[in-house]
Amino acid sequence: MNMKRYGLILALPLTLLVGCGEADELKTTANDTEEVVETETTEETATDTTEEAEVQESELGSNKIFMKNKALDIKETIGSINFAIDKVQTSRLTVNEAYRDSFDGQEEVTVVAMNVIVENTIDDTISFHPNQATLVTNTGEQVSADLWFSDDVGGEFLGKVKKEGNVLFFVKAMPEDLADVKVVFDGPSDANYESIGESRYEYTIDVTK
Repeated sequence: MNMKRYGLILALPLTLLVGCGEADELKTTANDTEEVVETETTEETATDTTEEAEVQESELGSNKIFMKNKALDIKETIGSINFAIDKVQTSRLTVNEAYRDSFDGQEEVTVVAMNVIVENTIDDTISFHPNQATLVTNTGEQVSADLWFSDDVGGEFLGKVKKEGNVLFFVKAMPEDLADVKVVFDGPSDANYESIGESRYEYTIDVTK
């Protein structure tokens, strides 16, 4: 299982959002993968009625992008923490047989990915775990963020630390059936385990194409 998990880490970056300034890093991490784009697109590409879905091929499987990098404006100041979710992306991943045990045997899963930015603005240690968030979909699913595949954007912030990365959720519903999702996470706490700000935060995010 460990070897398979290691292989997944090499394959997964192609399923992730491209964070600010991280495009090259994400692509070069997946040394054994190959990205296939059926139709070249850029963020500035206008809507085209003949637009084909972007498909990313990797050792993990075939990932068909449904809604790519929709810009969000979720920003929150929680005590000394500046928190933001600036992008969301959905896709449908057809999992290669060798890796299906990591997805409870499922042949396909929908990936909901969010780019999260967290910054502690003081020298004191703050604990915050947005990578342990819960997602509730309009289709009735409730899932926890996948800690293994999500980036390390949570934990202890030992002073003035900034972390940015992707938080991933895997759901059964097809991407086109998702209209909105609610993301819920516990608020941060200080070194004495005392909450700062609210105990819980939640945001409803439009994930239609």
